[in-house]
Amino acid sequence: MAPELIVFFTAMAPFLELKLAIPVGMGFGLSTTTILLFAIPGAILPGAIMLALIGPISNFLRKKSQFMDNFFEKLFSKTRKEHSKRFNRYEAILIVILIATPLPGSGTSVAALISFVFGVDYWKSIALMLTGTVIGAMLVTAGFGSIFKILDLFT
Repeated sequence: MAPELIVFFTAMAPFLELKLAIPVGMGFGLSTTTILLFAIPGAILPGAIMLALIGPISNFLRKKSQFMDNFFEKLFSKTRKEHSKRFNRYEAILIVILIATPLPGSGTSVAALISFVFGVDYWKSIALMLTGTVIGAMLVTAGFGSIFKILDLFT
């Protein structure tokens, strides 16, 4: 398989996304531009798919099961009651920072769940995911680029 496709599919890995795809691309010797052109769409795709499907799936489950209906109702009402004031105030910056932070578990899938729970518009969520992913990709690229340069000094 082509290294570019490996980077693309590696970026789809849950919880790791860019944090894994960018060093893999660097290990293959790909240019930074090539890495970013394949890693960014690969990182956004799972979140976009999840965001598109989670609403219809939860609605289906709510119609078919009283237990699931109660679960989602309790989840939405409690979460929105406790956090909606702060979330509505900072929603854009919160989602961007959540995705851009290069920590395991911070990525587009988690942002999709948060966007769904708080009812953020699909296209607004996608734009915020793209922004956060680009910022995160730059941070991860700079970090791993620096690490690889330092390691080159010792070899």
